[in-house]
Amino acid sequence: MARRKTTRGRNPSDPTIRILWGKAAGICEYRGCNEKLFYDETTAYEFNAAYIAHIVASSPDGPRGDVERSYLLSDKIENIMLLCDKHHRLIDIEDVPGHPEDLLLEMKREHEKNIEKVCNYLNTEKTQILNFVSPIKGNKVSISYIDTVKAILPRKQPFDMYGIIIDIKSAYPIQSDEYWEDLNSQLEYQFLTKVKAMYDNVGNVCISVFPLAPIPLIIKLGVLFGDKTNVDIYQKTRVPNTWSWQSSELTNSFSVTKTILQLGKDIALVLSLTSTISDDRIAKIIKPDAVYRIIAKQQGVDCIKSEKDLCEFWHKYQQVCDEIFNEFGADCQIHLFSAIPVSVAFEVGRRRMPGLHPQIIIYDDNDGFKPTITIGG
Repeated sequence: MARRKTTRGRNPSDPTIRILWGKAAGICEYRGCNEKLFYDETTAYEFNAAYIAHIVASSPDGPRGDVERSYLLSDKIENIMLLCDKHHRLIDIEDVPGHPEDLLLEMKREHEKNIEKVCNYLNTEKTQILNFVSPIKGNKVSISYIDTVKAILPRKQPFDMYGIIIDIKSAYPIQSDEYWEDLNSQLEYQFLTKVKAMYDNVGNVCISVFPLAPIPLIIKLGVLFGDKTNVDIYQKTRVPNTWSWQSSELTNSFSVTKTILQLGKDIALVLSLTSTISDDRIAKIIKPDAVYRIIAKQQGVDCIKSEKDLCEFWHKYQQVCDEIFNEFGADCQIHLFSAIPVSVAFEVGRRRMPGLHPQIIIYDDNDGFKPTITIGG
């Protein structure tokens, strides 16, 4: 029969304690505490307020003690936690029920894993988050800043704690001629005073764009940024409910069809990505001289799952715009009809080449297509 060990195990060495301080970042490891153990925020006085607590007590008679393991684990980094006075008393001195070994190990791993993640962000590129919202068909929309931060991590870290918010709405009825002109003017002004002003003050900082707005406005926002800026666009998915890209691989492809109806300068460009847009719906609006279509192989709200999907689309889009320019001249007009996700809308505007691509009239689908904003020309 094994002899019961009653001797208290060895204390953690100074190197082990220093490693623990580093892993815990000088913050109490008890879940939800986050108290700094080296600094008093009220007095600004620096001191060591940390306690080293054993998960499996260093004595078999202590909290969560064990005849064999107490001695073996007494000086091991995986068996000690950095705690504030309150939580040290709670689990190590008073031994309050509800603190089994498994729970304390989970707290320790969770805290140290989070600290490791934060440290990994320190050398990553900073990006300014831009949330762009405007009512969609009269319905108010909103974006959670926390959700956008989660989407950029761990590749990049937020530039600051607030980001940029562009929030526009019109007092004019959506059916009125003034509605889109008003929204367009507001967007240009807010871009100038918020985004352009930041570029002027900071330089070409990366900006991460999260848009929930009518498609014509998102296209116009892309135009305002242009393709010379350091900007990332994000796509919201419904399932799961996140702004994070759902894949890092190419998951879709896009084909182009062309129909020449007659000689002329009115070209319909139809983007059928989330759904199909029929010919008769376009015929109710204009009589095009030619119809170009870009069609997603896999249509639906999740047709863009990765940045590679988006890149695949905009390369195809630019090729079509180049062909229209070469076939019909710089003085033709592109009538844009679209069923597309927000990330594609942004790239449609951003990837337009001023001086090389014809003027584009953007149509919005609201009980039938209606002209909204014109870009270029």
